[in-house]
Amino acid sequence: MKKFPSGVLAALCALTLSAALAACSSPDSSAPSAESPSATLDDESAATSTPPKFPAPGVTLPGLGKAPTLPVTIIDTLPFSSPSGAPFVQGVEFEEDGSLLIGTGLYGESKVYRLRDWINDPAAPPTEVHDLAPELFGEGITRHDDRLWQLTWKEGKAIERDAASLEQRREVPLETEGWGACSFQDTVVTSDGSGTLTFRNPKSFAPEHQVPVRAAGEDTTWLNELECVDTGRGREVWANVWQSPYIYRIDASSGEVTGIVDAELLLRDLAQRVTDEERSSLDVLNGIGLIPGSSTEADGSRDFLLTGKKWPYAYRVNVGDGVDKREKH
Repeated sequence: MKKFPSGVLAALCALTLSAALAACSSPDSSAPSAESPSATLDDESAATSTPPKFPAPGVTLPGLGKAPTLPVTIIDTLPFSSPSGAPFVQGVEFEEDGSLLIGTGLYGESKVYRLRDWINDPAAPPTEVHDLAPELFGEGITRHDDRLWQLTWKEGKAIERDAASLEQRREVPLETEGWGACSFQDTVVTSDGSGTLTFRNPKSFAPEHQVPVRAAGEDTTWLNELECVDTGRGREVWANVWQSPYIYRIDASSGEVTGIVDAELLLRDLAQRVTDEERSSLDVLNGIGLIPGSSTEADGSRDFLLTGKKWPYAYRVNVGDGVDKREKH
């Protein structure tokens, strides 16, 4: 099993109270892996090469300070678990009835399952739990009509499932790495760790076209978990940026980043809640789902569920539409 670079926990330490994260100074060498499209993550030098391939500490995120910063407010903090403890989250997506679909990763541990009516009952036990074959590393998920698509990381497969039972129907070829997934009425959108979104036929999963993502004229990279939002001003794709506390809001047609969410306050809050044992396995921010009933007006704020890999908590947050003009200290 690959190890994720110590920079992940170092970044978390830098973003949180030093006393609260004293344990971060000694990362656990057995901590879970993180995906990379080009670097071998147990070779730390590859993850910190020059020029850097990801927003590591000290590296400027493309578009940061140029694209609008979207204000985020924590509404609620909720316990978040899987059949085997804090999940290694690869994808979350709400259904219309408030149930939450979750896909998790790691070899030998990957699953897909449902938390029924989670929006009203966050303590609801997992149902329709299905394990992936041990040689598959689960990635992003998305529901489209009566099917659910689940990506795999490097195995060259996407799994089609029955949306009601989550039983596997078939596997189809995936021509790239699988990272994140979301869907609109007529298409499925996927990421592969690069700065490009791929739009796919929702029935065959064949790629139909791609959109490069740019932030204030800069190329982006390492787009991860996705959420598709159909709004009054057009289609938005919200994307976690791996190895960072940032989320891009992307115009799905042009690929332009129209806003950036800085979720650092979640990391600060998380650091004060977790136990030493939980802290040792915390991984990156990853997991974004639009709360059912949230505004999709052109200039409206959005309510999201945000969480991360091996996080024992999930956050209900409100993300504003305009520039965050609060003073920075």
